[in-house]
Amino acid sequence: MKQWKKKAAVLFLIPCLLSGCSGVTKEAAASRENGIALLEAGDYEGAIGEFESIIEQTGKVTAFELDVLKYRAEAEYGLKDYSAAAHTYDILSQIDEKSAEYCYLGALSLAKAGALTEAFARLEEGKALDAALEKPGYGEAMAALGEAYLAAGDKETADGIYEELIASGKADTEIYNRLMTAEMEQGNYEEALRLSGLGQALADEKALKELMFNEAVCYEYLGQYEKALSLFQAYIETYGSEERAEHEIAFLVTR
Repeated sequence: MKQWKKKAAVLFLIPCLLSGCSGVTKEAAASRENGIALLEAGDYEGAIGEFESIIEQTGKVTAFELDVLKYRAEAEYGLKDYSAAAHTYDILSQIDEKSAEYCYLGALSLAKAGALTEAFARLEEGKALDAALEKPGYGEAMAALGEAYLAAGDKETADGIYEELIASGKADTEIYNRLMTAEMEQGNYEEALRLSGLGQALADEKALKELMFNEAVCYEYLGQYEKALSLFQAYIETYGSEERAEHEIAFLVTR
């Protein structure tokens, strides 16, 4: 089904969802379970098909239908159809009580879709409903929007978003790694090292690996070759031999 048809169908359904009446049939329940199984298996297109079939037969929104729409949004996001996911979160905001979570997840999807102005506005809506910034999706939406602004070449706006995220205490190690990489690209190696130290304190193993590698690169560019060599050797001892690290070591032993 073409995306515009999906959007039109759901928009047409909104009045029906708000005014009709229906119960959960065995078929609908089975279709939902099958959709969830497909979603968990990574068959996002198949999952969307199952959830669509339920929505098309719906007469009134209940907790069951809301649950189905949430799963559909998750499947659309998994399929990288970010515009569709953002649209579904917008629909949820219209037929359910407007919540910070819907705004954050909508902002996340819009940021991934490259709709930066719309994502920023949706994020601000969520923050207005979530003074403590504790609802699900806040950190992910902020990180995605910062990354999108960086990709668009707007480092100033990205830095503001990342600084706000760090101040909120919701930044994870990956955020520090992204910030560190951005500073390295600007030649700001001392600042990159400061961010590395902050990020490593959070102990996220996957991101720690990249932080450790980038830290060694910073020392290399700062001309501290012995320190860089020591860090690259420690990196290999910790994570095993890698071509990129071995290449750096081969260079540094000649300095």
